[in-house]
Amino acid sequence: MEFVVIDTETTGSSPHKGAELIEIAGVVVRDWEIIYEESFNELIKPKRHVPISITMITGINNLMLEDKLPIEIVLPRFYDFVRDRVLVIQNAPFDLSFLDYFGKKIGIGELPNPFVDTISLSRSLFRGRHNLDIILARLGIFCEDRHRALGDAVATAKAFIKMVKMIGVEEIEKFVVKRI
Repeated sequence: MEFVVIDTETTGSSPHKGAELIEIAGVVVRDWEIIYEESFNELIKPKRHVPISITMITGINNLMLEDKLPIEIVLPRFYDFVRDRVLVIQNAPFDLSFLDYFGKKIGIGELPNPFVDTISLSRSLFRGRHNLDIILARLGIFCEDRHRALGDAVATAKAFIKMVKMIGVEEIEKFVVKRI
């Protein structure tokens, strides 16, 4: 089974309240190894300005995005990149809400891929909270570029591989959620 670990950066918490995607990234995991050469990472030009609160978290500012491509071009490229592979996402409902919303909005539809939410893996192993920072700390993983899509995708991939090995590779099917 081949996986694509994905992450997004956005201008807010909900696309239904006007928040937009400003960065999408993904990295392939094959045979329980990250294939760094097979990655996707694109900044996206939003229709509105990036709030300063988001710039403070991500480091992504309006100047960085002014010459980037719009969602109408980037999202179809991203769909092509993930193909029919199983997605791995930290807090899947958040990222999928944006990808599905904008997929429908630009006419390419929702992302149909099955997925694994790393929160589910973490819950099967640990008590307490399961945000990315806590999962990474529990597993002793350093995130080089936190709150950027590719940095978070790589860190999530490392956590995914480590947790799957703790649970047992043969158990991963139990965590795959079918979408359509």
